[in-house]
Amino acid sequence: MPSCILTDNTALFPSALSNCNGHLRTFPLTFVDGKFQLPTLTDLKRLYAELGRHFETLLVLTVSEQILPLARVARQAAQGQGGATQISVLDSQQIGPGLGLLAMLGAKAILNGASLPTVEELIRSAMPHIYTLVCPEFNPNGDPHEPGNYPIYSVEEGVLNVYKRVRTRRHLLEAFQEFIEEFETPQHIAYFHGQAPNPRARPLRSEVGSRFPETPFTELEINPALSNLFGPQLVGLTLMELPHENWSCH
Repeated sequence: MPSCILTDNTALFPSALSNCNGHLRTFPLTFVDGKFQLPTLTDLKRLYAELGRHFETLLVLTVSEQILPLARVARQAAQGQGGATQISVLDSQQIGPGLGLLAMLGAKAILNGASLPTVEELIRSAMPHIYTLVCPEFNPNGDPHEPGNYPIYSVEEGVLNVYKRVRTRRHLLEAFQEFIEEFETPQHIAYFHGQAPNPRARPLRSEVGSRFPETPFTELEINPALSNLFGPQLVGLTLMELPHENWSCH
């Protein structure tokens, strides 16, 4: 296997074929004493060397650098890495399913025989077409101290910007539905959330089914990395609308 996509465990993969026949690997980010602990240069160099025994080229695709400065460390480790493996590092400017979809897109291109520069350019061209909304720590029962003040953030070029504010779970789902209505031909829609209680996906699934009957809709529970980053009651929506449809690992 000549090439591999390496991403971090803040990614969520809306597909059972997320490893794309071994061309997609993940590495963990740890959470210690209330803070994320980024891998050290030694950790990453060791990982690069291990993967270098199996792959000729490696594309490291990280969570948005504006949220966690992982790409900087990954680049430093790649610059000092010896051996024959060619390593490139790319800030995805995304989180969760957005990061996962970009990683899967790159792995599919590798399966089709694309070179590392081609894969990197493909992912770069897809990044502006991945759209994510997140509502951290949404409490469907309301906060008695700050009623009606739950911000929804959009991920724009890796930065969290306030999209709008909502008061209840119904208003949250309505905001997500309005967001979905802005698109014409999405290839995938992913709804992600923490453990119950949380707004149920049925209204969104129904909206997507009537408006985009051919578009896959995935419901995902967040992983510990996203839970530590945004809170265990995170609720979010990711939508991908590329100019083409050659994106999945199928």
